[in-house]
Amino acid sequence: MRRAGAVDIGGTSTKIGIVDEEGRVVSRATVPTSAAGNPLPLMDAIAASLRPMLDAAIATSDQPLGIGVSVAGFLDPERTAMVENANLLALCGFPLRRAFEERFPLDCRLEVDSNATVAAEYRYGAGRGSKRLLGVTIGTGLGGGVVIDGALLRYTGECAGDLGHIILDPKGPPCSCGSHGCLEAIVSSGALSRRAGGRSVRAIISAAKSGEREAVAALAETGRWLGLGLASLSPLFAPDTIVVGGGVAAAGDLLLEPTRASYREHAAPEPGGSVRIAGSTFEGWEGVVGAATLFLDPLP
Repeated sequence: MRRAGAVDIGGTSTKIGIVDEEGRVVSRATVPTSAAGNPLPLMDAIAASLRPMLDAAIATSDQPLGIGVSVAGFLDPERTAMVENANLLALCGFPLRRAFEERFPLDCRLEVDSNATVAAEYRYGAGRGSKRLLGVTIGTGLGGGVVIDGALLRYTGECAGDLGHIILDPKGPPCSCGSHGCLEAIVSSGALSRRAGGRSVRAIISAAKSGEREAVAALAETGRWLGLGLASLSPLFAPDTIVVGGGVAAAGDLLLEPTRASYREHAAPEPGGSVRIAGSTFEGWEGVVGAATLFLDPLP
């Protein structure tokens, strides 16, 4: 069975794995991103986790096709480096593809994380069969990718643009981009944490599933803002399906039901029928799966 190595570099953590041609993550590990000032320790940590996974795949006669790398931020036109991301300044301009190819005897391909996640949903997840798919991933930041008739939309930074920085509330919280009240600043993991007394996202979701009112209310408020943001994006991309992924989306319907209600309240009537809003089924590993599609089943 064909397999590929895959890495998903986020603002807080980096996920590493081996993915097979059916979109299953067959080996996985996570390391802190911690690229403050110097990306080389991060590269060494990735190599230390990924190398034994690749060796194990080779030992079973499953030679990996290459290493796909999903990274938060805009890419240069040649897709050799990430060039802009306020949450990963140390990696901006760093020759990321070359750094991987120096450490591994395999081809490496880079992709914007928002593209990788929406590709995973389109190929293997909740976006299968969609003609116009919008995918958003909520974690340290908020990214979004778009697939139209089977092709990724690329027009800014090799992706659909920085969808997390549409402004919903000019008097809202400060954003890492320098503005105030961006969608990212209002629904990211940090925003959810502040709504629930500074707890981690995992703790908030666990408490909400146990019925704690403060945690449920924090997720509902996050969902209401998310629904408004998605309603604001829909006239631009006219999606038939929206998939919500990332760590915050692990809350499931505790987040998605308020999101759907808010979307219906704020969105203009859809000429093509109602928009389906679904949660990712990858449990936060959609970026890894999408990175692997660069070799297993790439989108144009």
